Amino acid sequence: MADQTRISIKLLSSQPKIFPDTPPSSYPALQQTFCTLLSGEACSFQLAMRTCGASFHPVSVAVESDLPVSVYKIGYVPLTAVGNPNGEEGYARSEGGLYPDVLLKRPAKPEIVRYPNAWGGALFCEADTKATINCTDDCTQGVYVTLNEDNAALPAGSYPVTVTVTSLNDGAVLFSQVLTFTVIAAALPQVSAYYTNWFHCDCLADIYGVEVYSERFWEIFASYVSNAAKHRMNSLLLPAFTPPLDMPIGGTRKNVQLVGITVGEDGAYSFDFSRMRRYITLAVDCGITYFEHCHLFSQWGAEHAPLIYADVDGREVLLFGWETDAAGAAYRAFLAAYLSAFLAFMREMHLAHRVWFHISDEPGEAHAVHYRAALDAVKPYIGDAIIADALSDYSFYEQGLVKTPIAALNHVDAFAGRCDDLWVYYTGGPYMKNCSNRMISNTNPRTRALGVQMYVLGAKGFLHWGYNYYYDRMSQGLFDPFADPCAYKQMPGSTYLAYPGRDGQAMPSIREKAMAEAFADHGALCLLEEKIGREAVLALCKDVLGVIPSPTWIPEGEALLELRSAVNRALCEQM
Repeated sequence: MADQTRISIKLLSSQPKIFPDTPPSSYPALQQTFCTLLSGEACSFQLAMRTCGASFHPVSVAVESDLPVSVYKIGYVPLTAVGNPNGEEGYARSEGGLYPDVLLKRPAKPEIVRYPNAWGGALFCEADTKATINCTDDCTQGVYVTLNEDNAALPAGSYPVTVTVTSLNDGAVLFSQVLTFTVIAAALPQVSAYYTNWFHCDCLADIYGVEVYSERFWEIFASYVSNAAKHRMNSLLLPAFTPPLDMPIGGTRKNVQLVGITVGEDGAYSFDFSRMRRYITLAVDCGITYFEHCHLFSQWGAEHAPLIYADVDGREVLLFGWETDAAGAAYRAFLAAYLSAFLAFMREMHLAHRVWFHISDEPGEAHAVHYRAALDAVKPYIGDAIIADALSDYSFYEQGLVKTPIAALNHVDAFAGRCDDLWVYYTGGPYMKNCSNRMISNTNPRTRALGVQMYVLGAKGFLHWGYNYYYDRMSQGLFDPFADPCAYKQMPGSTYLAYPGRDGQAMPSIREKAMAEAFADHGALCLLEEKIGREAVLALCKDVLGVIPSPTWIPEGEALLELRSAVNRALCEQM
């Protein structure tokens, strides 16, 4: 007898967050007008499923198309706090609980196998997936689908996408719907803004229990960097030395120094870039375009050197660190030798034009003397390379100390319209007061809004301090993001975008997808500006959204999809 269980199944856009206690009928249905993408762009949608009156029903979900298809089961993580002390908008909920975030990879078209059972009937199972889907009447299940996840250049045209849900009780088709996605004959720019999340090699080694730069480390590293690149991150932190970040004054972090340094009997330095060559080559192969050299001076003031190790008489010793006067002759002489050798190496790699530098993270007015001395020590050797630092104090830019300021979104008004090379950043903390944010508890539109906000600001880059930071404050402890996503100041997910899969494979998050959408939006707006001009693009934004988005604008519902539909139509008109 055929299974008579009724199941509520609905296709949704990528904008809602599907919660287990919310029935599919509560979400808006996916509109066909939102099913457009540019060549070189990914596009996502979701399925929400729940049985009606039966406690258990296993199903198989298949998505078929001539477009590349990636399918994920939506996984839930436990939040003990939402991180919203100011009672702001742009939070999916106001209390803790199970929140959708981690994405569990499934085959796009699972193989369904029929087995006889002991009662003369049959059992149906998926033969090739670990992320099975069991629908119940007390829990909504979600599936996340991304088309063209690798951002391939696609021929323009219409592409049917068939979504089928099959019962694994009796093999019957429970749901089938064909969507038509249109690829527009316009290519999304590969690089329309710098985008970096600081990559922490020590966290990667510790969360997997492997040695830094061991063969197993490189395998895991490749998975993480590939995942970051396919979600439009194009710049990677280069730990030439152990990055002087998030450690107490006088403290240490695991040594991840890429460059080998030897001090000769005459005190001269020699440098071995073989490990750095492997790091860079692998990252480029994974899709990375730019490299940001780790900070050359200590965090919050530039008073000291990073922790730098060298071979002296056959022993590894700490050459520079917290005891080093950053403005002293010894460290300045080292920088002169190192930067000259490093840039020669990057020219050999044909990447000298793709590297940019940091002096010190978040300097304040009290640090101006130290920062200026640090800048003077570096400038003669790096030429016209970008020097960019996270900055909240406009006076640093006004004095010419930071040519490329990376302004905190909640301080960006002081820089907007007064800076030719403005970048922006946020830490993910709840103090960002109505600014774009990417905590697990935020709505997807609040996260995705960053792309439009960057366009309006004219920002040329974005930085966040944590792609895979799994430590607590000041790099102490180690937390499991599956079990404790609120570690580090009870700000859920603020320190990471990717989850550590048990097999060494990075697992993307819904937030990482939303960030990728943000940078696709930014690229599309920039592309349209090339064709109709900036004022016309801003007018289009105001016409669709009702406002020209500011850094504190939080969109609701599917407003950003409405905007992208309008932008894509305008691009079609220009073809």
